[in-house]
Order: sequence, then structure tokens, then C-alpha cells
Amino acid sequence: MNPSVSTIDSWSLLGSGEGEDQAVVWLNCLVAGLGESVQEAVLLVLDPLSGLFRPQAFWPAESKQVSADLAQLCEQALAVRRPLHGQRGGRSMLVQPLLRDGVVMAVVAVSLHGAVPPTAGRWLRWGEGWLERLWQSQTEQESAELQERLLLVLDLIRVAMETDRAAEAVHAVATEAASRLGCDRVAVGFAKKGSIRLAALSHAAEVAKRIDLVAAIEAAMHEALDQSTTVRAGLYPIEEERATGQESAPSWLDIREHQRLIRDFGTEFVLSVPFATGETGRRQEGVFLFEWPDAAQATARVRQAEALAPILGLVLVERQQAGRHWRGRLRDALANEWRRLFGPGEGLRKLLGLVLLLAIGAGFFAYGDYRLSAKALLEGSVRRVIVAPYDGFVASARLRAGQLVAAGQELARLDDREMRLESLRWASQQQQYQKQMDDAQAQHNLAQIQIAKAQAKQAEAQRELYESMMARARITAPFAGLLVSGDLSQHLGGAVKKGQTLFEIAPLDAYRVVLQVEEADIAQVTDAQSGTLMVTALPGETFAFRVSLITPVATTSDGSNHFRVEATLNAPDERLRPGMEGIAKIHVGRERWLWIGSHRLLAWLRLHLWALFGI
Repeated sequence: MNPSVSTIDSWSLLGSGEGEDQAVVWLNCLVAGLGESVQEAVLLVLDPLSGLFRPQAFWPAESKQVSADLAQLCEQALAVRRPLHGQRGGRSMLVQPLLRDGVVMAVVAVSLHGAVPPTAGRWLRWGEGWLERLWQSQTEQESAELQERLLLVLDLIRVAMETDRAAEAVHAVATEAASRLGCDRVAVGFAKKGSIRLAALSHAAEVAKRIDLVAAIEAAMHEALDQSTTVRAGLYPIEEERATGQESAPSWLDIREHQRLIRDFGTEFVLSVPFATGETGRRQEGVFLFEWPDAAQATARVRQAEALAPILGLVLVERQQAGRHWRGRLRDALANEWRRLFGPGEGLRKLLGLVLLLAIGAGFFAYGDYRLSAKALLEGSVRRVIVAPYDGFVASARLRAGQLVAAGQELARLDDREMRLESLRWASQQQQYQKQMDDAQAQHNLAQIQIAKAQAKQAEAQRELYESMMARARITAPFAGLLVSGDLSQHLGGAVKKGQTLFEIAPLDAYRVVLQVEEADIAQVTDAQSGTLMVTALPGETFAFRVSLITPVATTSDGSNHFRVEATLNAPDERLRPGMEGIAKIHVGRERWLWIGSHRLLAWLRLHLWALFGI
């Protein structure tokens, strides 16, 4: 089957984009190429918005429907996504899905007398090539339009962000939009307390509030905002509406104010686009109104204007909110929370509000124990220092810091060999002097007796001195306790000086708790107050104490002033050790829970109010 010359001309007509209805022309060309045996044909095209396939063209054109058998075969072809052939009552049916990038974009179905011609598949593929070209051109056109809209939006956003003040930004956007869209006027209005007020008019530095034009524009804006829909109104329909056969505004819309604006101020086409930003309860509403002096000029710009309004409305509202004083923003935030709390819905918010109200009420009427918190350090009540009795050398070291010792237990020993030799030497000298004294007595030499006797006593004193030093070479614990410091095991054979600290020992049955109380709380601490201590080493265990001493001298620690408060434990515990740290709480008395939670903040506020205003 060869295509006729008229059929080829029809394909050429489709390829050039001419013709009244290209889908109908395409289907007619297809039927002409298949021959006179065609009974009926239909072209189904995918609607991208709904995702459904809708009839685009029928053959014969006046039929406007197809047989049930052909419709059923179309559904089967869509389900399997491949061509199907069928025979019903002596006629053949052919359904061909048309794919683009693996997606079914259209379906053509044909019913013929007798068998399907062998060239039907090739003829359908020729037609499919034209559809592919049409789809590609439509995609490129839509992409170009989208790119143009995005560039226009970005330019207008840049204009809005370049100005310093929000009012100047609104006026600049309106003027620039009028120039770019070819409008006679562009107006922007914002809703406030149920009515809309004109915020900016293109090509006008100041907007007078009482001129007729402003009143007419505000009335038209209010009309569009009340109906919450885009309003198109004009003396003549634009070309887009002529092509689709639709009117500018549906019959149910009230556009009397728009028509009055057109009639009184020489405009052919008006477009009002409402916008709203924010959540329910704090919505900021407004309207963009575009006026074109020529309906033909509005044809290419209406869609751009409709797309601009929601985006630019959000940008301009954000600029207005950012430029408001903090008091206004706070007032709006509180009003919004109030509306959401007492408005419909928001069950969780209402529940949280009720819980908060109950907590505040309980905090005001209920009383609890008020306790001061402070860092605490455990110290021994006595800390004995053990020093070297003389200059010498370390001979041995049995214990070191951290070990428990008993009273009289040897801690270390100094080298006493030199003292031992000296003691023997002076003992020998004492014997010699004693012998000389005996000889002098035998000779009745009184002077020699006195000299020998004095020398013997001197030798005896020297001997006793060195024996005493030998006894003190053994370093012992004065009482049972814990070695807090000292380790001579790493200093064996080393020299020590007289008076040098060798060990420090603290008892285990007497402790004092040292608290660092902040300056703001020291006035509430008194002698004999009770409290509890929890040390880091024993979490979960508390130890009772009583305040014994308040030092009236402040020290600086961690960037703030603290007072040293000492306390004694009510009962010793063998698990405690000197140097342990923790947190202590002093029991002050009973106060309202609300006061306990807020008194520090109130004190801080009083102090700073006094510093700023003297009140």
C-alpha cells in the first residue's frame, strides 16, 4: 500500500505545524493511508495532570465514540504496553501504543473490514515519528516558557532584596513587573483587619489614599480576595481564551468591580491574583493586580503574571515582617499562640497548655524543701606532717601515699650507721675519761678529778645524742590513719634534709566537709544548718552533716565569688577518704515551688535593674 500524494501533503502540513486541529488531521492522514476498509478510529492522548488517557480525535469526526470491542482492546493494550490485534464479527482491530522514553504517551486504535493490511504497521510508525516530533517541540516550548518565567521571578526577587526598606521593595517590584510584562499598571495590596489596602502602584512614588483610581483598584482587589480565586476580566477575550472557547471568568464569579475598573480607566484586560502566606491563624494575604491596555498584548504574559504572584507575595511579606519592630513581631507571635490555643483543633497544644497551667498553680500553692547546692571537698580534721629528724639518707621505705597505717607502724627508716659508729666512739671516750678520773682519785689530784669528770659527762652527752638520733631513724605513724602524701620508695639511698616533709597523714575517724557556697546564696547559710553530701566516688550514697563554720572571706573560683563553709559529718564512714569531691545540699527551709524555681532569676533581674535604673 503506497501513500497517495494528498496523504503525503497532509503529513507535510502536520510537520510544518499548520492546520486547524493537528490531532484530527493526523488521524485523517492515518485513515487515508490505511485505505477505504477503515470503519472507525480513535487517538487517545495521556493527560499529564490527571494521568488518564483522553480521546483527542475520532474518525469519523462526527461519531465522538468507539465500539465497546475496540475500547476493550485499547484497555488491554495499555495494560500490557504492546500492540494488539483482534477479530470481532468479520472485522479486524489494531491497537498501537505510542511510547516516548519508555512511557506510553498515546494510543491509536483502528477497526477495519477484513484482514489488517501488511503495511499498516509501517504506516503507523510513520505517523508515530510525527507525534514524536510534535511532543519534542511542545516540550522545548514548555521548557523555554518555564525558563523565561524562572528568570523573570529571579530578577524580581533580586529587585525586592536590593532595597533597604520594605515599602521601597514593594514599589520597586511593582514598577519592574509592569515594565517586564508590558502592563499599563501593576498594583500590590495587603489585607489588614478584614480590608485590603493598596501598598504600591507601579510608576508612582506615592499612593494617594483618596483618588478614584486607588479606590477602584482596592475594590477590585477585595473582590478577588473575597472569592479566593484568580479573576480575569476584559473588554475582549485574549487569544488563549479564543482558542479554547472559554470565558475570562466563570459565570459564578462576581467581577463587577473589575468591569468598573476597565470601564472607568481605559483598560482592556485586568488580572487579579490573590496570594496567602503563613499558617492558619497568622496568614498574611494580599493581591497582585495587573492591567494591560491591549488584550492582544496580555496573551503572552497572563500565565507569567499568574506564576509570579504567589512567589513575589511571599518575598514581599517576609521583607515586611523582617522590617517590623520587635514589639510588633512579639505581639503577633503572642496573638498567634493565643488563637491557636483557643481556636479549633490543636489538641496537643491545648493539653500542654493545661498541664503548664496546672504546674504553675501547683508551684504557687504547693510548698517544698528549699536546699542550696554547692561543690564540696572532703578533708581530714587533722593533717599531721612527718619530717626528717636530721640530715641523712633513706635506708628503706615500707609504705607510701594512699595506704592505711596503724599507730606506731614504721613508715620508713633512715641510714643510722654513722650515728652508731659515733655512739660507739663516744662510749669509748667516756670509758677513757672515767678511767682517768679513777686514777686522779687514787692520786688525790682534785683538779685532775674535776677535769676527767667533766670530759666523761661530755662524752656521755654525745653518746646519748647519737643514740637518740639512732632511735629517730625509724619513722613511725603518730596515729592510725591514711597516708595523704609521701613516697620514699623511689628515693632509696637519697639524701634528705633536716625538716624536710616526708609524709602527711590524716585520721579516718574525723572529717570536715568544705563547701564552696556562691556569693548570692551565702546570706541564707547559718551555723548549725543540716545538709547532705554525695561524693562522686559513691553516687547514690548520702552522708548527713551540720554546718560548723562560715568563713567571711570570699575567694574567686571558676569566674565567680565563693565563700568557704565548713561542716562536720554526723557519723564517720570507712568508705570515705580525704580528697573526695562531690555535691552538698544545705537544708534552708520550706518555700513555694514557684519561688524555688524562679528566685535566682528574680534576684538577677533586681540586680540589673538596680544597675541600669537604680530601682
